[in-house]
Amino acid sequence: MYLVKRHQIYWALHDVPKALQGKLGRRLAKSLETGNKLEAERKASLLWLHDWSHKLAGGGRRTEDSQAFFYRELVRNAETEREREAITSHLADIYSDRDYAAQERGDAEAANANFRQFKIATGRLTPLSEHLDAWMDSVADTPKTKAMKRAEVLKLEKAHPYAEEVTAEVASKWIAGLGKQASAKTIGRILSFLRGYWKYLRAQDVLKADPFAGLSPPSTARRRASWVPFTATQVVDLRKQAAAGGDHELADLITLAMWSGARIEELCSLEIPNVDLQAKAFKVVDAKTEAGLREVPIHPKVLPTFRRLIGKRREGCVLAHLSSNKFGDRSNAIGKRFGRLKSDAKFGAGHVFHSIRKTVVTLLENAGTSENVAADIVGHEKPRITYGLYSGGASLEVKRKALAKLRYPAG
Repeated sequence: MYLVKRHQIYWALHDVPKALQGKLGRRLAKSLETGNKLEAERKASLLWLHDWSHKLAGGGRRTEDSQAFFYRELVRNAETEREREAITSHLADIYSDRDYAAQERGDAEAANANFRQFKIATGRLTPLSEHLDAWMDSVADTPKTKAMKRAEVLKLEKAHPYAEEVTAEVASKWIAGLGKQASAKTIGRILSFLRGYWKYLRAQDVLKADPFAGLSPPSTARRRASWVPFTATQVVDLRKQAAAGGDHELADLITLAMWSGARIEELCSLEIPNVDLQAKAFKVVDAKTEAGLREVPIHPKVLPTFRRLIGKRREGCVLAHLSSNKFGDRSNAIGKRFGRLKSDAKFGAGHVFHSIRKTVVTLLENAGTSENVAADIVGHEKPRITYGLYSGGASLEVKRKALAKLRYPAG
């Protein structure tokens, strides 16, 4: 809304959004019948509150809650303090009249709803996700992590729509409820997300306290079972089952993993320029930890697979035909295929693709490989401070000799 002066009289004007112009015309206009600017501002506020706001919101169709949010925007966008005070004063009158009518009818539910709407309109209740986009813009996370954070805030908002209503008691009950379905690790991550959002809200002076401060995963939270290594025979059987089922891509992935101990993400994103078939080694250049950045020997048993997958190509990924999800993760879909494969083979939740990595570590240990050399092969942190801080790592030849000790049944 804006004011213009015509022949010493102020008029209120507002350009109508295109979606509503068929019903309301291109512009709303009304004489305020005064040449005094302060009086014109007061009358314009009343006109907006009682008439134009109703017309513009949904083409004349409004719910009480949506009206409260609309009023809230009026207060927030007031150009002067006088205008803000005028709007707030009239809001108090509007909601007082509604409260009186509800009390007269003996309608406690309507009275409570009216009070909530008044708090929304005057900015005393903040929709939980109102600042979510701004928070997302302020954090330096991967798209996947941002999506996870957003999802947790929206889950909380579905149960508790307003930030001010998330008290310490509400937060405690919310976290306790998660303990029935999530692991302690997952709840710890959710707590970290929510604390981060509340920290942002406090920095923006939206809220004063963090209801999640001091909370920890409840004792009822499920403890995730440790991943269990497959036996060497089980790995070979899974590879054979994948091939027999026509999923040769998954069979190749299992082959690469069982002879290297690499993570599924490392193998799915492995690019051809980082594979040296002459030196018989590949480099992991994108890992979750510094220890994960490493050079891994290519075992003679898997060298033919590398050569077949790469062929004459000079670029792209070794596993060329994997699709990426919206976060650029190339291991997501094939990881699910492995999940179905191992479930069909009657393996439980403790067995995952990462279990193949554990198989490799177990085989290396049983072959007498030192823990430090095994850590250098699979990209683990060194177990001792001397090797972890001062050693440059095992040489490629030392790692090659260690991997040569891997043994799997024929097949």
